[in-house]
Amino acid sequence: MGKILQALYEGEIYPERQYRPKIKEYEKLWKEYYKNHEDFIKKIGSPLDKQFIQIMDQQLDMFPLELSETFLDGFRLGARMMIETFEDKD
Repeated sequence: MGKILQALYEGEIYPERQYRPKIKEYEKLWKEYYKNHEDFIKKIGSPLDKQFIQIMDQQLDMFPLELSETFLDGFRLGARMMIETFEDKD
């Protein structure tokens, strides 16, 4: 078994935890989002701030599921591309 597959099997690789876009635009948008989030929390005050944070936490809990499905779909697409490449029926 290859090194990557072995590491994945043994739990040494965590794709869902290690993924982070490396483009500058993402960094900029993330900083802007965080600032807007903090400003909004300050504006609404208690008890709405706690409810808003709870709602945002629920949304963030869904993100790993979406990322997982995206990873799996991408992996399957890549595998299908490899199969098609090796079949080479033309």
